Amino acid sequence: MGLRARRLATLACLLAPSAVRAQLAPVGVPAGAVRVDFDGAIDIWDRRWRDGTREPLGADLSSPAVGSDLLPSLADADARIGRITGLSGYRLNLGALTADAQAEDSRLSFGAAIGVTRAITVFGRLPLVRARAQNRVALVPTTGADAGQNPGGDQQAAFFGQFDASLAALGARITAGDFDSDPALKARAQSTLDAGGALRTDLFGLLSDPVTAAPFVPTVGSAAGTAINGRVADLQTMLVNDFAVGGFTAVPALPTDPVTAEQFGTSLSDPAGPIAIRPEDTKTTFRGDAEAGVALTLVDRWDRGPRRGGFRAAVEGLVRLPTGRVGQPNRLLTLGTGEGQTDIELRLTTDLGAGRWGLRGEGMYSRQLAGDYLVRVAPPTQPLASIDLLSAVRRDPGDIVSIAVRPFFRLAPTLALQATALHWSRGEDDVAYLTPADQIPGVDAAVLAQESQVSATVLGFGITYSHPGRLRPGGTGLPIDASWGYERVVRSGGGMTPDTHMMRARFRFYFGLF
Repeated sequence: MGLRARRLATLACLLAPSAVRAQLAPVGVPAGAVRVDFDGAIDIWDRRWRDGTREPLGADLSSPAVGSDLLPSLADADARIGRITGLSGYRLNLGALTADAQAEDSRLSFGAAIGVTRAITVFGRLPLVRARAQNRVALVPTTGADAGQNPGGDQQAAFFGQFDASLAALGARITAGDFDSDPALKARAQSTLDAGGALRTDLFGLLSDPVTAAPFVPTVGSAAGTAINGRVADLQTMLVNDFAVGGFTAVPALPTDPVTAEQFGTSLSDPAGPIAIRPEDTKTTFRGDAEAGVALTLVDRWDRGPRRGGFRAAVEGLVRLPTGRVGQPNRLLTLGTGEGQTDIELRLTTDLGAGRWGLRGEGMYSRQLAGDYLVRVAPPTQPLASIDLLSAVRRDPGDIVSIAVRPFFRLAPTLALQATALHWSRGEDDVAYLTPADQIPGVDAAVLAQESQVSATVLGFGITYSHPGRLRPGGTGLPIDASWGYERVVRSGGGMTPDTHMMRARFRFYFGLF
């Protein structure tokens, strides 16, 4: 019992607050001491801010009549169908698309800091990150849906075989002079041949061409499908009745049923398809972007002797290296574990307080250097951009400036409640193609910078504990810093930013080195 009592007494001595009071964790580390850091963070969001308004994270994946509005690769099909049918402003309608998305970024950072002198501290951190995106995309049939899955080029072979033969026969008759005796009939024959060729080109591009064929085309019973078959029937009748060219009786193979949710999902993920993007959930666990830097304590007159509060100030400079992994361009709403470029960051931290009340002020400037990326060159509001927009770009992210105030109230000499009010702003990105060979004709790489200029205001609350223990003259006990906090974006302006629920936790302890 005596030995056990002595051990408990020793532990109590280490953990008990000392006469030298503290509360807020200092930025620097005393000379000859080492600080070991364990930081945890969880960011979760299922909504985002856009132009100052909250909206679902999957807003860009929702449409009451999905077509080329969300699938730009269908724009060519719409144009071809419009020319074939004469339906002005026609757009394929696959049905209603609904989406529910949630993203999560969880980080556990391991770090250390060494007090080189009383004023200078060298530190480094490396996070382990789990980035996860959950997507629920559902295609719901509607009464206006008129698109089905393209049966494929093999199903169209007989139709185009007869089509080509009939046009060749008409052309041969014109060349042979069969209509020379009737100039008006000859003109009509040539006009029919030209119109038939244009019709054949549009139909082949819509249904069979390996490069341009649409994954979805009008159903046979829809207004557009009826109009397509009507154009073909009119041509067939004219060829037989006016020019004695027979043998063309086949019709294009159009789907009988609207596209199903399973067919839609398969088409999106088809590696040989126009989109080639995987819509299922993604989860990546990898290291994040490592940090290394130096902190300089300018003034430290905090909690001296029996007096609580005082003033202290420190500056930090760090480099954040692109050791993480960026999001994959073939995954829907993908998240990475890192930003893919180097940051140079400066921070200023000041503490001011008296008695139980105090205030921590923080300012930060982050110069985000340029990095090279392989991305789909499309606006951020087009998550289903086609694969032919994949190219290499050089992105120079806008710099970030933030200012924060964190008032606190001490519940005990080492324990306090803390509030947070933070405002940050980010400049507009500058994006260009990496090399001239990477340029996509007609597509400006600057579309990737759309809605990148943004600002936000964050509010939060938390609890902090800081016990300097043996690190202060006359102090006893184990030096520990710990904190927990919750923060939330309450206002945003400009472009897009996640509407994030942020939880932060920190545990740090110190020991002497020299």
